[in-house]
Formats: sequence, structure tokens, C-alpha cells
Amino acid sequence: MSASPRARFFFLSVLLTAACAHTPPSAFLTTGGDADSYIDGPLALDRARIKESVCHDVPARAPEFATINERTLVLFLNSQGFTTRVERARSDLVYVDLLNAGETPVRLRVAILPTPYAAAEDLHRALLEHGDGSWGVHRANVAVLAPIGSLDQIVSLASRTKLACWGVLTLAGRDDTFVIPGGYTAL
Repeated sequence: MSASPRARFFFLSVLLTAACAHTPPSAFLTTGGDADSYIDGPLALDRARIKESVCHDVPARAPEFATINERTLVLFLNSQGFTTRVERARSDLVYVDLLNAGETPVRLRVAILPTPYAAAEDLHRALLEHGDGSWGVHRANVAVLAPIGSLDQIVSLASRTKLACWGVLTLAGRDDTFVIPGGYTAL
């Protein structure tokens, strides 16, 4: 027994509405940037510095010595007004989607490692593997890999979300990684 054309149309419209309601996160940043309003100095990997005003109201800038997990990041992002969705891939790997940070959801890969040194090393290696335009932050034993973007997009998103204030902002260059100072600093 076949469905009427009207029933098929209704079913198809419900499917399309559901598909549009859940936009998958992108592997690339899709929102333009305005980095000049967030940095002192030129927009260059080796010379940019996050303006003091970006992080002035963020109490989480003190170095973190406790062992943390993705909940610390999620609570921070929520306190900055961002809506998140968490998907656990493994006990040590979580995806945190920022649902209202851009044109499409922004997916953050959150690795929970045993030590701060391991987190910094994991992020460094991941950035070099993913190449130019890769970036992330690390705080204590957590490394966060973000979607690839231009330097302008990266600085803008890291500043708007205050990720640069939450963790050490690190970007991939051609052969090495660079830290953009001015936000969070690890010891």
C-alpha cells in the first residue's frame, strides 16, 4: 500500500526540518574574524599578543595545578554564554560542540591526559600533524584541538569565546607551533 502524495510530502518535510535542525560541526572555521580588535601588534604568528582587555574579567587565568577534565572547559564556556553539546568518544577523548559560536557549530576535540606536560605535548603533536591553520589550547592535563582556520578567524574565535584566557593559545606554523601570549599562561 503506497502513501498518498500529501503524506509523502509531509514525511519529507519533517525529515528535511530535522536534518536542518542538527547542523553537524565543521572541521573548518566558517565565521570571519576581526582579530585587530583583540590583539596588540601586527597579526603575525610570531608578533601577535592578545589584548589585556580580552581577559580582564576572566578569573580562570591563574595557572591550574589540579587534574581537570572536559567539565571544567564546559562550565567555563557556559559561563561565557556559549551553549555546548558533549559527545564522549572514549574515557580520555570528548568532543565539545559550541552550538552558538559561529555560523555552524564549532567542534572542539578535548583530550584528557595524565599530566600537564602530556597535554602540552599532545597538542603540539596534533597541531603539527594537522598543519597550517591548526590551533588549540591546553590547560593543566587537558588539550583542546579546534577547527582549522585563518589566523584572523582563530584569534577572533579564541578571544570571543575566551579560550585564549582559559588555556595556552597555540597555533601551528609551517614547521613548529607558536603561542599567542596575553591570555592564559602555564608555568
